[in-house]
Amino acid sequence: MDPIAPTLHRQLKALLQTKPLFNEFVVKIASRCNLNCDYCYEYNLGDESWRAASKFMSEDVVKALAFRISEHAKAHGLREVFVNFHGGEPLLAGHKRIDLYATILRQAAQDDYTIIFGMQTNAVLIDENICDVLAKHKISVSVSLDGGQIENDRHRVDHKGLSSFQATLRGMEVLKSLVPGQPSGLLAVIDSKNDPIAVFDFLSNLDITHIDFLLPYDNWDRPPPRNSKNNIEYGEWLYKIFDSWISGRHSKVDIRFFKNIILNFMGKNSNFEAMNLAPVQLVTVSTDGAIEAVDTLKSTASGVQNTGLNVVYNSFDEALQERIIESRQSGVNQLCAICRDCKYMRECAGGYFPHRYSNERQFDNPSVYCEDLFWLLDNIERKLKEMQFINQIN
Repeated sequence: MDPIAPTLHRQLKALLQTKPLFNEFVVKIASRCNLNCDYCYEYNLGDESWRAASKFMSEDVVKALAFRISEHAKAHGLREVFVNFHGGEPLLAGHKRIDLYATILRQAAQDDYTIIFGMQTNAVLIDENICDVLAKHKISVSVSLDGGQIENDRHRVDHKGLSSFQATLRGMEVLKSLVPGQPSGLLAVIDSKNDPIAVFDFLSNLDITHIDFLLPYDNWDRPPPRNSKNNIEYGEWLYKIFDSWISGRHSKVDIRFFKNIILNFMGKNSNFEAMNLAPVQLVTVSTDGAIEAVDTLKSTASGVQNTGLNVVYNSFDEALQERIIESRQSGVNQLCAICRDCKYMRECAGGYFPHRYSNERQFDNPSVYCEDLFWLLDNIERKLKEMQFINQIN
């Protein structure tokens, strides 16, 4: 194995000394959804907590949440706080509730800190009333869409099994016409059966500035589907997009997955939760006020995300002490032995935390996409050096 450079040791030490805190709050304002995407970690990968959850966040819970965010921001001297309205499908809450939620949160912030609002939506329910609220509170919108109609309809259908594609495009068009600059981005889950360049071209041509490509929420107990016998097809899929993008295709589009990797190669810190050794600064709050670790943990096993805490009774500082959250504050110590010995330990950082899961070893594994990511990083490193994109890669 390649020795770890002294520079990397210093970087890792600095990461470990970073004071743990939360500055991004994923707020589940609705616990149901109007679509039935087969890969959804909320409903279709084994977790059943949504069945007992309140359909919408109550005003009392929002007030408790606002107090806890304010308490946390003041304690840690935060000047900016990110609140991302999520679900289920957050637009099921309706424009009046969303307006109320944002108003309560802003009032609690006063002049002590700024709240930057975001929302992840399937866009199907966007209308004029929703757009008025989005504009009023400057809520940045990211839309879930996996590509053109054929690609999107492999997984993103309604509860009758019918296409959601045209309804999503209609919602996006309403949003574009009424709220300038929105939607700000797209989130696409990868299906390796889809042509990567066709997906990239379609999404980029929607006049969007940011795209997130996500690997499916699989793990060692439920390995990702593969169409070939090799274990690098997801890496190959992503690299086809990277190679075209870095060479100038839709170069104005910001692809966070690749931007994060480039920053890691350059020895700089990114704010992307995946492939990152920095302490995780994101926490989830359910419609009932339950404080949970990152919601995508629901893709591993039922209840893994639970802390037993609630914003009505507990502070976010208390949540930082919970095992499932604390483990992601420990930098390199959260990685298994295989990852710690890997030449791409810093650039990969064990991949995405939920992808490491197995019932036998919990999260003490490399990513189930380990071979994909190693192959991808190897080729990205080569490409960056060929292009003299960076002078030196540590």
